[in-house]
Amino acid sequence: MPDSMIDDVFLDDVRHKGEPILFTNQEIRKMLSLARVDKNDVFYDLGCGWGQNLVVALTEGKAAKVVGVEMEEDRQKVALARLEKWAAKRPKLKGRFEVVLGDFEKLLDDELEGASLDEATVVFYGLSGYKKLIHGIQKSWRGLPGPRRFVYYYRWLFPEIVASARDYPFLLSEFPFKRPRSELEWLSSVVGKAKSTIGAGGPTQEELWDELTHDYDILGNVEEVAWYRRRLKAVLKAGCP
Repeated sequence: MPDSMIDDVFLDDVRHKGEPILFTNQEIRKMLSLARVDKNDVFYDLGCGWGQNLVVALTEGKAAKVVGVEMEEDRQKVALARLEKWAAKRPKLKGRFEVVLGDFEKLLDDELEGASLDEATVVFYGLSGYKKLIHGIQKSWRGLPGPRRFVYYYRWLFPEIVASARDYPFLLSEFPFKRPRSELEWLSSVVGKAKSTIGAGGPTQEELWDELTHDYDILGNVEEVAWYRRRLKAVLKAGCP
């Protein structure tokens, strides 16, 4: 393994479990900037893989603490070893990171030893559009002080909440989360297309669905779009809680 710490991993022959590092360092910096991570934040990465998001959030984002949750033991060990390698050369980082082995389902139910969403001020998740995640975060953050943010990946969206801001390929929803009042509102918040390509003014609802379908076809998970439409219709039918 090379002496470099930011790039001390090789990706060969490990992708059968999914990408252990999902984003480039440049993309991670963009995500941390969008989420406004600073010295007051506790940054959680759910499904952290080899911990690259944690490394950059701790060393460059200046987070007060970073916590990864990883269900694959081999990946959890790699992530922890990489953070410990940093701390060995920069003692101020000691005691400011954890990589917890376990399923984040238990975290959502507040049953995962060593981690709790109550302490998180920024949560990142980019592995699926799992809607229980939104309910779990809401339950954990309700009534707690201070600004809290959820940052996620354009490839996996959450029709239950409106995006507050975006910087492709990432989206941010600030807590308390805002429920969409219409399909157009939600689509506009996540797609971010300001002008119509087929007429004057802003894009229509169907134009935005077409845009999302195009993007997801390129990303390789176009079947998710129909799922989003069903979920969004259910959210709108239920109305505000």
